[in-house]
Amino acid sequence: MGEKVSIVIPAYNEEIAIGNTLDLINSVIKNIEEYEFELIVVNNNSKDNTKQVAEKHGALVLDELNQGYGNAYKKGMGFATGDILITGDADASYPFEDIPRFLRLMAENDFDFINTNRFANLEKNSMPVLNYFGNKMLTLMANGIYGVNIKDSQSGMWIFKKEILENMDFGIMGAGMPFSQEIKIYSNHNNNKFVEIPIKYRKRLGEKKLNPLKDGYDNFINLLNFKKKLK
Repeated sequence: MGEKVSIVIPAYNEEIAIGNTLDLINSVIKNIEEYEFELIVVNNNSKDNTKQVAEKHGALVLDELNQGYGNAYKKGMGFATGDILITGDADASYPFEDIPRFLRLMAENDFDFINTNRFANLEKNSMPVLNYFGNKMLTLMANGIYGVNIKDSQSGMWIFKKEILENMDFGIMGAGMPFSQEIKIYSNHNNNKFVEIPIKYRKRLGEKKLNPLKDGYDNFINLLNFKKKLK
């Protein structure tokens, strides 16, 4: 058995979807003998049975009381013991069946960070029109402000070496949704070997949590402010 892989999933009120997500992951990783795996769910103040369902389906569940997508990831990434981290949402929208492909690409190319591009293969109704244009606009602005070339700055599925976090200051990174664009920008800023690959993005299970206008505005303001914090 070689390297260890930590799969980290933030979750807020995802009892409907998280069982499906974890079952898919477990069905995939049980057939991968070359790696050791740990499956971490960060329960972010869920009011439903997310925690109980996740534990029933084999995940180690951490509780993060400070609300926010970024806070959940900071908790999970800090706890993870893997050499490689894989992230994704709990809502069954991301293709965890591609884990073997992700790990093969990491091993064959020595990438530091793989981002996934949802726009390459969007399932029908997987991304509402307002979200689609908001994501496209935020990606264009990130590229313009930071001089990077990212195709999907808001994608929530990443595969990366844990060691790159040693050169990232979580203290300057957002507590909420902006964390997603920040980790990609930070990776480029640190000259990590960064690549993007296409994935199939599915319609989520359960109730959507995003507020396109509020979250879009927060992400835009963050794009302006984060540049001042990067050293």
